[in-house]
Amino acid sequence: MSAELKKERLDLRIPPAVKIQIEKAAELQGRSVSDFVVAAALAQATHIIQQQMVLKLCLADSMALAEAFVTEPEPNPKAIEAAERYRAKLGPL
Repeated sequence: MSAELKKERLDLRIPPAVKIQIEKAAELQGRSVSDFVVAAALAQATHIIQQQMVLKLCLADSMALAEAFVTEPEPNPKAIEAAERYRAKLGPL
C-alpha cells in the first residue's frame, strides 16, 4: 500500500498473548505487524462479503427457481386488465 493512500487509522486493544501471536506470525511472513493485520483483516472481510453475496439453495429450491426462469406463466386476469389499461393509455406494448 502506498503511504499516500494510508489516511485512516484503526485502533484496537488486544490481550498481550494475542499481540505476541500476531507479532510472531508477522515475523514469520517477513511483514510488519501493521501490514500483517491489514492483510489478514482484508482477506477475512473479502471472504465474508463474498460469502454473503452467494445465494445457497437446496436442490429442490434450485430446481424450482430454474423452472420459474424457463417456464413463462399464463397471465392472470389482473395482469391482463393491467396490460389492457396500459395499451389504452399509452398504446401497444
